[in-house]
Amino acid sequence: MGCGSSQSLEGTVASSPTEFRSKANDVWSKAEKTTVEPQPYVEGTTVETEPLLKENKETGKAEEKIAKDKNGSTNQPSTTNIFKPAQVNKYNMYNVSEVWSEVDVTMENDGSIKKERRKQIVVKRSGWKTIRVFVSSTFKDFHAEQEVLVKEVFPDLREWCQKRRLHLVDCDLRWGVPKDTTSGETLRLCLGEIDRCYQDNIMPFFLNLTSERCGWIPTFNDVPESIVSEYKWVHGLSVTEMEIMHGAYRIDNPNALFMIRSQSFLKSVPKEHKDDFIDPNPVAVHKLTLLKERLKDRLDDRVSWYDCEFDGINEDGKLEFKGLQENLGKQVFEFFKERIEAQYPLEEVSSDPNQVIREAHESFMKIRGETVLGRSAILDRINNYISEIGVDYPLVVLGGPGSGKSAILARIADVTSTLAAQKKIPGGGSNGWHVFYHFVGAVPGSTDLQDCLKRLLIEIDAVNEANMPKDLDNFCQTTSSKLSHAKTNPVIVIIDALNQFDDDTAATILKWLPRRLAPQVRVIISMIHETPPHKSLKERGYSVKELMVTPLDMSTRREIVSEMLRQYNKQLDNQQMNNLLGKQASQNPLWLSIACEELRVYGVYEKVTDKINRLADGLIELIHQVFDRFEEENGGQLLVATICLLETSSTGLLETELLKILAHEDNLMPSNKSGGLFKFMSDTNKSEKEGKFQETLPAAKWATVYRALRAFIRPFGDSGEGRLDFYHRAVSKAVRKKYLPKDSDKMWWHKKLAEYFFTVPNVERKVEELPPHLIFIKDTTKLKATLTDWGVFDLLYNEHNSAMLLKYWREGFNDKDWQLRLKDAYQEAIENGKSTMTDDVISHRYDQIARVLVQAGQYDDAYAYLEKAIQLEVEKLGNRPERLVEFHDIAALVFEQKLKLVHFVTQSAEEKYLCKQAIKHAHDSINLRKTLSGDFHKYKLAHSLTRNTMTLNDVYERKGHDGLTAQEALEEAQDSIKEAIEIFTMLGDDGMLAEAIMTGGVLEGRGTEGQIKSYEKALELCLQAYGEFSILATRLLLNIGIYHEDNRRYTQACEYFVKWHETALEVHGYHHPKTQRARETLEEPRYKVMAAKMLQERRLAKKLEQELGSSQW
Repeated sequence: MGCGSSQSLEGTVASSPTEFRSKANDVWSKAEKTTVEPQPYVEGTTVETEPLLKENKETGKAEEKIAKDKNGSTNQPSTTNIFKPAQVNKYNMYNVSEVWSEVDVTMENDGSIKKERRKQIVVKRSGWKTIRVFVSSTFKDFHAEQEVLVKEVFPDLREWCQKRRLHLVDCDLRWGVPKDTTSGETLRLCLGEIDRCYQDNIMPFFLNLTSERCGWIPTFNDVPESIVSEYKWVHGLSVTEMEIMHGAYRIDNPNALFMIRSQSFLKSVPKEHKDDFIDPNPVAVHKLTLLKERLKDRLDDRVSWYDCEFDGINEDGKLEFKGLQENLGKQVFEFFKERIEAQYPLEEVSSDPNQVIREAHESFMKIRGETVLGRSAILDRINNYISEIGVDYPLVVLGGPGSGKSAILARIADVTSTLAAQKKIPGGGSNGWHVFYHFVGAVPGSTDLQDCLKRLLIEIDAVNEANMPKDLDNFCQTTSSKLSHAKTNPVIVIIDALNQFDDDTAATILKWLPRRLAPQVRVIISMIHETPPHKSLKERGYSVKELMVTPLDMSTRREIVSEMLRQYNKQLDNQQMNNLLGKQASQNPLWLSIACEELRVYGVYEKVTDKINRLADGLIELIHQVFDRFEEENGGQLLVATICLLETSSTGLLETELLKILAHEDNLMPSNKSGGLFKFMSDTNKSEKEGKFQETLPAAKWATVYRALRAFIRPFGDSGEGRLDFYHRAVSKAVRKKYLPKDSDKMWWHKKLAEYFFTVPNVERKVEELPPHLIFIKDTTKLKATLTDWGVFDLLYNEHNSAMLLKYWREGFNDKDWQLRLKDAYQEAIENGKSTMTDDVISHRYDQIARVLVQAGQYDDAYAYLEKAIQLEVEKLGNRPERLVEFHDIAALVFEQKLKLVHFVTQSAEEKYLCKQAIKHAHDSINLRKTLSGDFHKYKLAHSLTRNTMTLNDVYERKGHDGLTAQEALEEAQDSIKEAIEIFTMLGDDGMLAEAIMTGGVLEGRGTEGQIKSYEKALELCLQAYGEFSILATRLLLNIGIYHEDNRRYTQACEYFVKWHETALEVHGYHHPKTQRARETLEEPRYKVMAAKMLQERRLAKKLEQELGSSQW
């Protein structure tokens, strides 16, 4: 119930609350048939059915209600009998212990073996997990203890948890319960919050504080039937006792701790304050005595008494006690530390991050695909596509927002994964099919296309750390090559909500998708029709099959409504059903589910028809209606703020983060539309900053907001991390339209989030959230401070492509000098930090900044940093070859890139200098690399040899330079590429071998037989390694075309130029400069007519193929 599939249990998993309640069904049936004889009153043991004393939930003050019998005698105060009113009258008495007897029959009366197995619950987790600690106590008499817990114990426990990748949420519902909350709402709030603890942690982490007060004992009428039907043992118990029964006692919860304050503390309490610590209800003494005895008997070592004594009155008029930290705090901390560590042990070896993400997607898949009604025809067609023979096109599932695309793909992914594991899908060969699924927006990071493709390539064993693509373009091209390659292992790729990838252009989103799939590859993608990716798909002429998710038909809609309401024992009459389904928007599954939820929670049955008629006939409009109701009923500005914060956030918000931001209710909402009165951190003094975000929103207030929004938000990825976000883009769109229609409306919330995340110590969350908010509010000062924070830098840095880091600098400063600002900022950061850095760390930073500057195109500045790194390594760090080799390798790349910027081959001094420096650093790198062992260094050596070959060829074409003649350059180039070919052959890397052979072909004379043989061999290997479409294929096709042109075989040249253009179009896209170059070549007079004829023939062949495919479909 609470654990996603990313968690597995060792030992025995405890039964869920639902299972416990089902055990009580028979007991309740028997109880209903039981007759109750009146019993005489015995002081301390019996109470009257009608309550005579009730503790006010908010103030804790007691209201004494004296009832007199018809003879005028005064009866004693009481609680409610556990039986129904029809079976007792006003004067019936019952024994308090009967309440316990009724609880006992619903308990798990386990033997010692089962108890021990419950204690051995171990959750194998990966990634972050949320831990909830539920605090149960009466309110008025435990203020001092609550202060110690909230301000000392839980902060320490939270810090300990964070080191173990755990989020701690302490839930104390005695704080902040609204005054106008009904009795039923209060009970639902308390018991429902414990249910959440079950869901999140299997066994609740439960703390009870007990002393000399019982607290509020609800009357029979205070407890709604809906609660009695769910928690059948509640009558006759105080709210605190209900919490104890539900969270600990009935299941003998190993995670429960009971701290009972010794009665001796009363001796030190001033006489005028003692009434605050003693329950005036005469039944309290017996109830508390029996409670403490029962707890000690059943829970034994989890029940402790602690001492404390009066220590004065604080400025708020609250009593303080000494001894709480020593006698209470330490024991609470150690107990929960031990239990959390036992249930969620810290893995010694970090889990595979790709597996963590896959498990998060799997969890989403299981939940979203659980119920899919009325879509059998669509599911059948998708299943037929998967099992069909000879398929070479992707299947695209189209539909409007909320039409059910995600549910359909989730069901397909779930069923297909099961069948693939059982090898029941034909065409999978001996190893069967691998199923890859990705639900965009379902888990953190899932909207990053590069991360998605990286995970896909890793799962199908297409890449490793040595040959991992360096940037998005390369990831797209490698993926396209693998999905079109005949040697790729059978794979089914399922990607939902393609249009939600957060890339800049629709064309880029599709670059990974080949025009023709390999026979053993299936690709199923979904998107909203007529979005930019869908339009791009059609414009680029992909051969695809489209499957439209049509509106729900009437019978399916009727079935969905009946099924949804039946779960809550509700139903509509025919007229009501017709009114509901008569609305045009009822064809949309999301609208229908929201409408059913609105009807389910509506309490006035006589007005249900009016409620149906008032439901907005539009998805966004209906969500707006729901938000209006939420504002009125559930938290007002707290709810609006939560909605706006979630929508404005970049990656969703952790519950712990929301509780801290929402705690500042006096400055929560904008005071004007522009948000201009918001006082940001730069305007506050130091003491104000230090006090920011230390408080948290009371759990009761948050529980009210969360309960209202629960249908629209979900833990991001359902991985237990506790991050919340809207579960559907339609909800997000509705929020923007209603609350954030203009940038000025968003400014307040971006500032709020920027202010919060600027102070958080969690660097991972700071990286995810802070830069986008600072960019939006144009705070370049704090953006610079953030990006030059080395913790942030390390998470954004990538030695090959620090795309996000560069994007934040480029967008944040938004001027032509952003690279210069970047360089100066990091130079300043190093200078300011030198006093705390070792030489090794400084050298490492020089290396990193140099690589970032290379990626930014600032080659001269990059080399300046590399010279510093090399000097430091040589003079102070011992000339370590494993470090120097990398410095020289990147230095060689700097000069190679600068050489490429020279458009024409000349004999200028600058060109000679660039060649000389490139070769010098390449030699240093190659010689050092040869001293290092391992396949990684062999791969890097071969790569450096291949690059240096091209530089040496430049020297040859430039007729040599000082110290190296043209012939010497050619001979060294030939030796270098020969060695590279030998290494790649030994490593079995066909792709890099093809590139090395092609490079060797360049060294052959233009138009020679040796050159064409090298190119054709390289092309053969390229097709084997990457398939039909790859960057290397475009280069080879161009080179082969040039070879035929050099030999005046223009028809053959044109054939290869046409293939070059088609491949470039597939790999780079229509508007890419390299595609444009291919198009311009075909426009040359020599090739224009020939190319037009060839392209026409290809189009006719393709059209015929599509027509044949359509008839089969």
